Amino acid sequence: MGLPISIDIPGCDNSQAFDWAFARLRQIDKKFSTYKPDSEVSRYIKGEVSEDGLSPEFKNVIKACRRAEKLTDGYFSAWAAGAFDPNGYVKGWAISRAGEIIEKAGFKTYCIGAGGDILARSNTDKTWNIGIQDPHNKTEILNLLSISNGAVCTSGNYERGPHITNPMTKKPADELLSVTIAGPDIVWADILATAVYAMGENGISFMSSQPGYSYLIVDKSGSVNSTLDI
Repeated sequence: MGLPISIDIPGCDNSQAFDWAFARLRQIDKKFSTYKPDSEVSRYIKGEVSEDGLSPEFKNVIKACRRAEKLTDGYFSAWAAGAFDPNGYVKGWAISRAGEIIEKAGFKTYCIGAGGDILARSNTDKTWNIGIQDPHNKTEILNLLSISNGAVCTSGNYERGPHITNPMTKKPADELLSVTIAGPDIVWADILATAVYAMGENGISFMSSQPGYSYLIVDKSGSVNSTLDI
């Protein structure tokens, strides 16, 4: 995925759970990285393998991307830039899979962070404090969330430059500086963050149809529109 990934498991006194989780993340990266010429996704993009010949896991990702596109009125699209690129889906999905590995290892309290996406879990009184960075000033925090179980995902161009395409215009989305979504499921929160960023100002009304998910949106002028508790 080409992103720094951190895992925190309080009370874990051996490396096995970490090793298993990172091994699963490397496995996903090997299969779905568009930067690796021999990955399954690269071979699929180049036409070296047909959709029928893909692995079951890959087929499920394609199916999930198509469903996400439908549920976001086309604004989340793994085909927005032409060729298939599942990275917008795979990041949150990979974090979720790593979380499953940690839980199978017997740990129910943990936090995984990767490229602006955070999955936090707790079956104790542990709460995780998550700061939302000000895209205008990276040394400042716009909001500090305290969560026990949930996900926080942020999309924007201020870190990586223009990389989110508006599928309707086929041009880089540029109405907003950042979109942060908080909710129970990291995969859907990540999809919503990307879709709403692509929608621009129209994403605010779209979020009204997403019960259980809150947002913090920063526009180009620095104005903040938020339903997150401050």
